[in-house]
Amino acid sequence: MDKQQTIAGGLLIVFEGMDGVGKTTQLQLAEERLRARNMAVTTRRSPGGTPIGEALREVLLQSTDRPPMTDLYIALAIQEALDESIAQARKAGSIILLDRSPLSIAAYQIYGSGIDEALGWKYIDQYMERLHPDLVIVYSCAPEEALKRAQQKSPTGDYFENMPSSYFASVAKGYEAALTHYPALTIDASQPIAAVHTQTMEHIEKLL
Repeated sequence: MDKQQTIAGGLLIVFEGMDGVGKTTQLQLAEERLRARNMAVTTRRSPGGTPIGEALREVLLQSTDRPPMTDLYIALAIQEALDESIAQARKAGSIILLDRSPLSIAAYQIYGSGIDEALGWKYIDQYMERLHPDLVIVYSCAPEEALKRAQQKSPTGDYFENMPSSYFASVAKGYEAALTHYPALTIDASQPIAAVHTQTMEHIEKLL
């Protein structure tokens, strides 16, 4: 096999959106497309992405009652380890496809769970500056449609997917707020998967 193509300084592309919106599917399709071109690709997810991150992810998604601030600090602990992993992949010249980013704190912790807004944005800004993504794509659709998709994919659901519909409506507003704080592109995820993929790759191609 030919040597994989790398990019000086690497690239970080973030796939964002609420549960059920289809961002993970779009990340996987983009990965397949880029690998077919023999590009060096690294995929990571948040929460998760590293051995300690995956262990903490299991804790985060458990249906265990806890204060909202607990979720914030678990997310931050995961992000610390993930940042180091992403920095290493960038140094190697890889295209990093990241499933979620600190922007999800705005959606899930600030708007969904109601933690202090100033504190939440303090950490979001800190970690987004550290990550410095080259492209952020936010996939959006009606909260009720996203929730329906999430339930179809996982009937039992996790801690967040089992929240009431009003919680998901708040999460959607959180992503809208994130778009006013941070430069990102939006794609209507209610379209067919193939159409969303085409639009996703159009944005990615501009970076290559």
